[in-house]
Amino acid sequence: MIPDDTTEQAARPPETTRAKRRRALVVLIALATVVIVALALVGIVKHFSGRDQGPPFTGAVSKPGGGRAYRATAWNRGASAPIDAAVAAQALDEVDFDWYLAQSDGSIVPEHEDLDLVRRTRERGLQAFATVVNRPAKGAFSGDVAAAILATPESRRRHVAALVALAVDKGYDGIDIDWEEVPPSERDRFSEFIEELAAALHDKQRLLSIAVFPKTSEPGQWDLQKPYDYARLGAAVDEFKIMTYSFSGPWGEPGPQMPLDWAGEVLTFAAGLVPPEKTYLGLPFYGFDWHGEATTAVHSDDVRALRARYHPQVRRDAASNEALMAFTDENGLEHVVYFQDRAAIAAKVKLVRSAHAGLAGVAAWELLDEDPGFWKVIAEGLR
Repeated sequence: MIPDDTTEQAARPPETTRAKRRRALVVLIALATVVIVALALVGIVKHFSGRDQGPPFTGAVSKPGGGRAYRATAWNRGASAPIDAAVAAQALDEVDFDWYLAQSDGSIVPEHEDLDLVRRTRERGLQAFATVVNRPAKGAFSGDVAAAILATPESRRRHVAALVALAVDKGYDGIDIDWEEVPPSERDRFSEFIEELAAALHDKQRLLSIAVFPKTSEPGQWDLQKPYDYARLGAAVDEFKIMTYSFSGPWGEPGPQMPLDWAGEVLTFAAGLVPPEKTYLGLPFYGFDWHGEATTAVHSDDVRALRARYHPQVRRDAASNEALMAFTDENGLEHVVYFQDRAAIAAKVKLVRSAHAGLAGVAAWELLDEDPGFWKVIAEGLR
């Protein structure tokens, strides 16, 4: 015979107070363990997703800091010391981390990603953007990659979804698109893609920046310029960064990175198509050394080493106010070097204030080995 509940309860000895307390303690320990494990998992997810990085995401471009009237942004590929110098001078508002490669299938491959640096950047009051370029790993900018992504509405949507996930999951304020070598035939599809991306990012309180080639007419003189419809792109994005540098380079004779009159013409043209309050003057922190058949990029550290070794006379280029030196090395090679110094940076910053006062600010390429004094020039020049 199976006893009923009353029979079973009558047969069971009464539970002692000590036993009740022991059972309650076991339950409390189990609950505490569950809570601790859950919190640990949340912490792990936050660490790898970047969602614990800094202040809330507002979906708005931050105001200039340090008493400046204009914002300053800069691209970075992982160097933290220049960020420290810029922050110390109160001369920087945004860092664009150039670590992400858009692939033909719409996926995004990270390269040298450092989310701790992103987190630290945001904690210091700077906005952080993920710069995405159209190139395969260890390759150059690719028009084929761009064309494959832009080919159909579905391929565009797939890439837009990947970009939004990158911004949200890894704790960025926005996405910075630096697509180069885009075929001119993709001009309309590229604009459609940027418009779709802007809408999707804005839905998540994230921002969109774009880097474009400089020009003084539409669609432009050269194929590199033609994919960029200034009016459509400028209407869609939050930041419109014109790469007003590389006027001279390995493809031609020695010369400056930014002749001031030329940069002024580019800004004047852009002002008729893009809201000036979105527009940034590209600011080069580098120059080039032409020697024999070769041309190499030089930064402040390189220039200091060359000057210490060869003791050349430094002159000033009238069109750009950039520094210039020429010398012959121990192998008999003649060098011509155009480079940035504080006076050259000051002249470019002055262009923002004097001739184009409605601009958003400057966008520097790149945070690397620049003279820390550049930041004092920028902080004072943009007040």
